Amino acid sequence: MSDDLAAGVGLALGEAAEDYDIDAITKALREAGAESSVDDVSGPAFWDIVSRHLLPPEEEAPTPLDQFKAEMRVAAQTEGGVNAVWQRGGVTLEVSGHSRVSMLMPQVLATYQLTVVGSEPVRLTPGQVESWARLWETVESRLYEWTAAVEEARKVYEAKSLEARVAREKADRAAGAAERARRELAVLQPEPATMSKDEVADYYGIAPGSVAREMSRAGIEAGYQRGPSGRTHARYPTAAVKAHKAQRPGRGHRSDLG
Repeated sequence: MSDDLAAGVGLALGEAAEDYDIDAITKALREAGAESSVDDVSGPAFWDIVSRHLLPPEEEAPTPLDQFKAEMRVAAQTEGGVNAVWQRGGVTLEVSGHSRVSMLMPQVLATYQLTVVGSEPVRLTPGQVESWARLWETVESRLYEWTAAVEEARKVYEAKSLEARVAREKADRAAGAAERARRELAVLQPEPATMSKDEVADYYGIAPGSVAREMSRAGIEAGYQRGPSGRTHARYPTAAVKAHKAQRPGRGHRSDLG
């Protein structure tokens, strides 16, 4: 079986197995006639196949300093008189007078200005740019501060967003409960057939003195009812008042029409 053959290759290579492509070796051995054991081919043939499948060495990841230097080298390739600009996240390093050929430090004719978003630009001191290590140390510290500030702001935002969502859900539940209570009240206490002048004014959001004119424009006639004091009061049909209010241009729709 091919699994047995692959296991045999691994055993034959021992600690060096991780340096070779075991699957490719197994495939080549099967093509050479091996079925379940590396012993199915001669020793020289086995090692010849193995030698052809050595994995390339893994490249070491560049250090943060090496990456910064490489990015600065690219940034420095500008036209004459144009500043080199390096940026990562919310941190920007602008360099004037930097050599486009030599990357040796210090660059005695160069000036370095570091800006963190939300803050004023700061010109770096000679001590902060005396070497690549010192420059990166300065830039990295600002990056760390910016990253921490972003993370803190994100936590505050997420917390406030959660509070807002909870408040909206609570308000929705309260509005639903209020609507259910209104409907229960409407069942127990049917809506009056007529409305007083003050009730109409409150419903329309207008002054009581404007009610008669508004009702006249709408063609809604008032009925009159004598109150306890003996004075006659105007009463307007509730259904007609609400229907007219719902149709008033630019005033929106009342959800309590019924």
